[in-house]
Amino acid sequence: MTDSINTDTNVDTDTNTNTASINVTPVTKPATKPATKAKPVIAIVCCQKDVDGHLAQTVYHKYIDVINYYGGAPILLPYSVAESDSFASVMPMVDGILLTGSYSNVAPVHYGAAHHEDKQDVNRDNLSFALLKFATANQLPLLAICRGLQEMNVYFGGTLYPDWRKVDTFFEPHLEDGSLPLEAQYQPVHQVNLQQGGKLAAFNTAWRVNSLHKQAIHRLGAGLLIEALAPDNLIEAISLPTHPFMVGVQWHPEFDYIEDAMSNFIFTEFIQHAQQNKAS
Repeated sequence: MTDSINTDTNVDTDTNTNTASINVTPVTKPATKPATKAKPVIAIVCCQKDVDGHLAQTVYHKYIDVINYYGGAPILLPYSVAESDSFASVMPMVDGILLTGSYSNVAPVHYGAAHHEDKQDVNRDNLSFALLKFATANQLPLLAICRGLQEMNVYFGGTLYPDWRKVDTFFEPHLEDGSLPLEAQYQPVHQVNLQQGGKLAAFNTAWRVNSLHKQAIHRLGAGLLIEALAPDNLIEAISLPTHPFMVGVQWHPEFDYIEDAMSNFIFTEFIQHAQQNKAS
């Protein structure tokens, strides 16, 4: 017996010739699902905290959530990544870096100061400086928030005021009232004036921001550009103009990242640059 396969749907059997003709309609394969664009990987620096008597590497959820919301894939970097072998293994997968705010402050030794600083995290300092070096050398997008801005300024040779409240010329409410509910602490409290020629100037000329910090920029780091000033001339934002996107802000855009237009602008720009880096 011989079989022949055709393209119509009839089935005929010829008993005289003992030959069967089986006609089958070809199965149509489903269309290939469009490839999903891979998210840019954003490395978020961790801070050291004591949790129930144990040292822990931590990141507040708000930093993870904002990166995820704007289309990044967040990963957390513990202090041990600063070790050369680990750093070399991890960083090739990274498309952008987020230096977060923190309860701790940059150690005075890094900017030539001799005062006592209660809240230090030297492991965070070391990792952040390694990340800043890598981002500078490899043109990797980097966003620095609050403590991150201070680390960025110090990395480029700048200095800090240990406590802006001891500087007579600063009068804006730059430090939160810790007795208030968290929502109230993060409300906008003063204006920032965005400087012409900077990356943030593409958004607006001025905006109202929250303010929750004790340290502040004193001498600006070499090669950095002032992006924003408070009305009392405290430096509120900086950038590295020779870099595609290395921006530091003193306020906390991650808190109201859905409703606040400035936050939307900052994180959209950051993730877009990280996506471009991934594609290159």
